Amino acid sequence: MTPATGRNRVSASKKKLWYRVNILLSSIFLGSTLLYAAASLATTKASSTNGNASAPAKGSGSMGDALLKTMLGAEALRSNNPPPTTTRSSSSLPAIRNPAIPGSSVQQPGAVRTPSQLAQASTFPDVQGSWAQTFIEALAQRDVIVGFPDGSFRPDEPVTRAQFAAMIRKAFQRPATRQAIDFVDVPANYWGYTAIQEAYQTGFLEGYPNQVFQPNQNIPRVQVLVSLVSGLNLSPTADTASILNGLFQDAGSIPSYARTSIAAASQNQLVVNYPDVALLNPNQLATRADVAAFIYQALVNAGQAPQIPATDVAARYVVGYEPVATTPPPPTAEQVAALRQQYRLPAPPIVEQLRRLIGGNSSITTPTAFGADRGQAFIGGGFQERTRNSNKADGVIAAGIGLGDARKAVGVEGVISIYDLFGDDSFEDGGISFKIHRQFANDLAVAVGVENIDTFGNPDPGYSTVYGVVSKVFPLGSQTTAGFTPSVTASVGLGGGRFRSVPDIVAGRDSVNPFGSIGVRVAQPISVIAEWSGQDLNVGASIAPFENIPLIITPALADVTGNAGDGARFILGVGYGITF
Repeated sequence: MTPATGRNRVSASKKKLWYRVNILLSSIFLGSTLLYAAASLATTKASSTNGNASAPAKGSGSMGDALLKTMLGAEALRSNNPPPTTTRSSSSLPAIRNPAIPGSSVQQPGAVRTPSQLAQASTFPDVQGSWAQTFIEALAQRDVIVGFPDGSFRPDEPVTRAQFAAMIRKAFQRPATRQAIDFVDVPANYWGYTAIQEAYQTGFLEGYPNQVFQPNQNIPRVQVLVSLVSGLNLSPTADTASILNGLFQDAGSIPSYARTSIAAASQNQLVVNYPDVALLNPNQLATRADVAAFIYQALVNAGQAPQIPATDVAARYVVGYEPVATTPPPPTAEQVAALRQQYRLPAPPIVEQLRRLIGGNSSITTPTAFGADRGQAFIGGGFQERTRNSNKADGVIAAGIGLGDARKAVGVEGVISIYDLFGDDSFEDGGISFKIHRQFANDLAVAVGVENIDTFGNPDPGYSTVYGVVSKVFPLGSQTTAGFTPSVTASVGLGGGRFRSVPDIVAGRDSVNPFGSIGVRVAQPISVIAEWSGQDLNVGASIAPFENIPLIITPALADVTGNAGDGARFILGVGYGITF
């Protein structure tokens, strides 16, 4: 409970200290986690197609931090949630084991289509307006890819290794660089036998140990890119880790065998990531649209196809896209009208980023190391039905904004807060806080911050709180049938100010005390949370009630053990995230 004065009475200022801190923290710390993912956004289906893709054998920190976390969650701010699609989620499909790596598997559909089931066309009704339309139609005109008998292309369906070999054979005419081998699971009368043999002889595709090829296995995105890099004999011209960490928010999920090849593919503009160019999703099954985009970019690299123009919607998803320096002729009236219509459409990545922001939270009143970056902001409010050692209710409102880029250098988050919403001095007292944060690979982040570095009015507490914190997100396995990846977000830190023990605060002693939190994402919109504030234990839940709206509601109980007050108290936080 709050310590008494020498006369065993609790002063009004000490009461304000406790109830304002709890209200402030229950709402303000809703925030910065949301924004971490909007860039990192970010993300959280870790990969819509689960089962790690195996490689074939080859030769609040500040007061705004918890506000955003309660709004959208620490794991939501990392960018590991690819956008939901109707075909890339294959958690209900049976898995075929990859013999190259024991225990690995790749999700498979129920049936494999052969060329006899396909029909040829150069345009398809189900790709009109698609991000991949240019890639698909260009390859269809070259007879590299074909459609289905009903005239459709089905861009979101997966591609088997045999089908990919057939596309490679048609796209690239390369001399053999090695002798053919007889794969035990590819008989001479198999429809793709010749394509598989040529893809192997020209260095595009490899087999698995024991001369196994697995022609009907669906191929992951990472294997498609490794294959094209191998066949084109590409190499990176800079440090692999620097290339990958600078381009992809999920660089840590790239298999070790593929990192050099993915770096080379990225430098040579072979990689196309829809809907977020910063999310590679390497272990996700490649769709027909993905493979069309990769092969077309490989043809551009080989000088066999023209670069797509910068005005094409597909250009925004090509990693490292740099248009050829030319002076185009003035657009015609028809082209101007078409461009105006095109850019009236919302950018798909923004919608998908907001979806990835909706996720669990990892703290209630204590800071985490995730924070807001450039182009991210948040607002929020908090309410407490009863302040500590009193029967009075109170509230707080706050707003924050981010600067910099925590993935490339550092991010800086600033927050302004207004306290005492229901008292005589409502809206007169407040403070300004900031946090500097840095995000590393594998969802690890560190931050230092100062709360109430400057104040106005007569806030209580009127002192500043300096702290440091480390946070880490731990995935708990594969994507579930409910469409999300369970995870645990843990944070631990040291701080003075409000994190000191109750006796130290009462005695006015400067000291450092530990604090921490843990949040478990148990469902797509819900996380359960427990935290130690340095003085008491708080528990609660974080709820995102609307799928496409970055709004988070966090009900919680403060001081459930009664260590630092007169019993548990209900607090409620509401926050909303903004990207611009």
